[in-house]
Amino acid sequence: MFEEKYFKNNENVPLKILMLLDGISDGFFVLDPDDHVVFINEKAAEFLVLDKQEIIGTNLNEQSINQNIKNFIAKARTGSLRIVEEIGEDSLSSWLELEAIYYEGLLGLVVRDISERKEAQNEQKNSYESIRNLNTHMQLAREDERASLAREIHDQLGQRLTGFKMEIDYILRKSQPLESFVTEKLRNVIKQIDRTIGTVRNISRNLRPGILDDFGLLAALEWQADEFTKTSGIPVFFQYLGEERKMDNQKVTAIFRVYQESLTNIMRHAKCTHVNVMVSFGSKRIVLEVADNGQGFDPEILKNQKSLGVFGMKERIESIGGRFEIESGIGKGTKIKLEMP
Repeated sequence: MFEEKYFKNNENVPLKILMLLDGISDGFFVLDPDDHVVFINEKAAEFLVLDKQEIIGTNLNEQSINQNIKNFIAKARTGSLRIVEEIGEDSLSSWLELEAIYYEGLLGLVVRDISERKEAQNEQKNSYESIRNLNTHMQLAREDERASLAREIHDQLGQRLTGFKMEIDYILRKSQPLESFVTEKLRNVIKQIDRTIGTVRNISRNLRPGILDDFGLLAALEWQADEFTKTSGIPVFFQYLGEERKMDNQKVTAIFRVYQESLTNIMRHAKCTHVNVMVSFGSKRIVLEVADNGQGFDPEILKNQKSLGVFGMKERIESIGGRFEIESGIGKGTKIKLEMP
């Protein structure tokens, strides 16, 4: 037999040991320096769709096997001690994992059927995509509800409060003279209505800023920066490059919401003295960067369950084709960058 002839003077790989490999569940075969098959077990022959007896002693490159397997063997010949690769094509009956060990001219290859593992991975991926799509749908529905509620609050409640104010003002003007305490009480009611109208407008803006729909993303980002400074006292240096282009409403909303949450996190945790915001409108994508000079944090804490806020921001951007990054370090501030096509 070819194996006996080849291994007669090769004590490093005793033939009896190789013969024990014939009954294992993984495929295994050995090539000499010229790619002749010096040993192949039953499973490897089955994976490669070859006849075990006929293949011994032949050059594997001359056999009709998958080209990617031949390419893998050539790669393994470069001298790497160990390489692993997964191969799956229509020409193969299953997904295969190839592992090669190169030693003194001999090339040992292990072939494993990983179809079940790949199927499980695909199911996991499909489940993840389903959850992501559901989350995206829920976000869209939530934004629609917020926009509708914001309009109702602004148009209905705001208008009614304004109507009450006008009625009381009319009474004050047309019912003179009134007792001083009545006049004072009515004027206090007007002040209360004015404050309530202001509260209603704030609630409406927080639910869905009208400026986002009326004037676009750039105006909304600048407005939010001003609101942040008014609330926190932290100055925002806002810059932009390029010309704003019309974008899908879903993407505009996602960018604005992540921007809002970024500023909220800065207000709560950063302990910074200023914030830099840069918006770049390119021909194919928009880039938004929000950086503070605060205390920063160890990026490792993002692996903690308490960092779901950051994970949610990342997921929101990536679910619609964008990219989200966060850079920080203790004492080095924090920078958030997102790109959206």
